[in-house]
Formats: sequence, C-alpha cells, structure tokens
Amino acid sequence: MGFTSHDDLINQITTNGRFLRTDINKNIATAQVAGSWHDMGPALAGFPFGDTTATNNYAGTSLTFVATDDTSAGAIPHGGNVSSLTKHIVNVMATCGPAAAGAPWVLMCVDQLGYVRIQGASSADVTGTGSRTITMTALGGGARYATGAGCRAYFSTLIAPATGGPNITAFTYTNQAGTTGRAMPITVNMAATPPITAIPHSGNAANRYGPFLPLASGDTGISDLEAFTFSGGTAYTGTTGVLVLHLVRPLFALPILASGVASERDLVNQLPSLPRVVDGAHLKFLLYATGATSANSPFVASLDFAWG
Repeated sequence: MGFTSHDDLINQITTNGRFLRTDINKNIATAQVAGSWHDMGPALAGFPFGDTTATNNYAGTSLTFVATDDTSAGAIPHGGNVSSLTKHIVNVMATCGPAAAGAPWVLMCVDQLGYVRIQGASSADVTGTGSRTITMTALGGGARYATGAGCRAYFSTLIAPATGGPNITAFTYTNQAGTTGRAMPITVNMAATPPITAIPHSGNAANRYGPFLPLASGDTGISDLEAFTFSGGTAYTGTTGVLVLHLVRPLFALPILASGVASERDLVNQLPSLPRVVDGAHLKFLLYATGATSANSPFVASLDFAWG
C-alpha cells in the first residue's frame, strides 16, 4: 500500500503504531583497507545478537547458492513481515569513531538474497584457474525480486588466501529478462591476500570495480548466478582460503564525513525516498573506507522503519 501523503505517514506512525527503530552498536573487528569496500556481515563482531563467529555468517557447500532472509545469521532486524502493507526505511543514522581513521566512509544498506560459499577440497575452488559452475535456481516467482531487476553481485573474503591476486576473467549470469549466459564485459583484478571482509575486486588499483561486478550492456539486474573463472594475474594459494559470492539489492547509501561525527539522512523528503523493505529482507551493510580504518573501531547506526 505505502503512504498516500505526509499526513498518512504521520497517522500510521503516531496513531497506528506502525514504526520500529533498530539500533546497532558494535566494533568493526577487522581493519579496513584504504580505498576499498568491505562486507560488514562478519566485520561487526558479535552482530547480530549472539552470532560471535564470522564463519557462522556464510556456511554451506562450496559453489552452491544459499538463500537468506530476515531469519538468517547476520540480518539486521526490521520487525518481520507486514503484508499486505508495505514497509519503508524513513531515516538512517551512522557514525564511526571517534578514534577511527579512514574518514570519509560510505555506508550502503543492501538486501541480501543469498550467497555462494567458495571453498572446496583444500580450497581448490579458490586457488584453481578453471571455470567454476554455481548451483542455483533462478529467482522467479516467490522470490523477493522475482526478475532480479536491481540485483547485483560481489565477492567478499571470509578467510584470506595465503598469497596471490588473480583476475576474474569470466563471470556469467542470467539477467532480469531471463536471458542466460550474460557475461561481465571486462576482466576485473582481485587483490592479493585481501583481509577478512574485503571486497577484493574493489580498490584504487587498475581494473578494480566496486562494490559490484560490472554487468553486460543493457542489463539492470541478476536473477541467477551461473559461473566464474579466476585466471591470469597470480592464482591464490593456500588450503584454507574462503571467498563468498553475494547476490544483493542495494537500498540506500549514506556518506559518513568525519570520524566520530554522526551522519543522518531523512529518507522521506530526500530523493531517492522511502526505500522499501520487502517481507523477508535480509538487511546488511557494506562500507567503503577512503583511508585505512583501524581494527576495533566503534561503529554506531540506527534504522527507522514505518509501514502502511
């Protein structure tokens, strides 16, 4: 349904009680690399509520898609389903510091549809140079974003490989129109020994893209993750490295301009306004650090939700 006017929004909040505020106050456990994006699922130590190990966030069989929703580990609570009403984020606040270096930051909130753990025997799915085929059923009916429109993909680091820095020479997917075999149009470079949480194809070096992998011309989303190839550059080494491939839909971004100073955005009156939180949404944060951000930097954020 949504809100028909400001008066309706105010009535839904004040009279009908359709409002929830979620506060987050944790430390960024792992140091953030300057000029790179990071996945804050495992970065926020102990978040959410009772999840104290990074490996709990992305369990599963290598190269097999695992769907996530608001009950999955790492999801920011937003109050559950509200159908036939619609839920929206009306305000966001975040700060990092006061002692943390790295400002300015950019905080992005995404809805994670699922992920693919990449490990395999002796981490061969990380260190190998051949094509890796992903087992996934295309989103389709019943999914939060049935066509995949607006959905994007990125890799993150759960356990850092020993050495290396390969290229992503191929990444194929099914687009929002259901066309299979769509291919990333360029070669993307990966960082050598990326730290835990890093999005290794982001950063300031040549041929890095972040936070998301580029799409083929004309595509606006991903409905199925098909395959990828690491080759060229220097192959990752070691037997313990674990990467994760995520499928998400971005909802909003918030600049955090200075260490220890809160940034806030009114998502009712500023455009784009009122990002929708669909039933079952697995909300999480990505963070871009302009400068190196020290380990155990305090991070505080809040999200205000309303529905009608």
